[in-house]
Amino acid sequence: MIADDAEGVRQAIYRYARGVDRLDAALIASAFWPDARVSLGTIYEGGPEGFVAVAMGFMGMFAATRHDVGNVALVQDGDSIGYEAYVRTWHWQEAAASELEVLGRYIGRAEKRGGEWRLAEHGELMDWGVERPVDAGWFTANGELEKGRRSREDGSYRWLPARG
Repeated sequence: MIADDAEGVRQAIYRYARGVDRLDAALIASAFWPDARVSLGTIYEGGPEGFVAVAMGFMGMFAATRHDVGNVALVQDGDSIGYEAYVRTWHWQEAAASELEVLGRYIGRAEKRGGEWRLAEHGELMDWGVERPVDAGWFTANGELEKGRRSREDGSYRWLPARG
């Protein structure tokens, strides 16, 4: 496997995760080919355009989320790479004073077209999940650092321009 190809697939996965956390529909969409297939059990089955709408609606219910991508296993067959990426997700439900943590894996296949890698088939597996009460008092009262935002107003866009 060529290192540039592996990095291209990882970058597509990272764009997806970052887009979900920033509620950036264009960034989520940029991770997928327009004719991609997204299969998420009873949550969603279809193309990326409909999936982006579902993801924005679901993720928009949370005050904050984190999708941390860990181990990424890749198997290449020409301009197609199968992937499995471990992911730890965290969701803060401010109104319910709770947090939801899910451990799972992104699975699927990416394709290289015109020199660019994007996701062509995408699914997710859930290995564990827990919801627990949380006291967010310290976080909400703390003003030492700029807080992340769920939009292109987030401080990261000063260094990572919007894509898509």
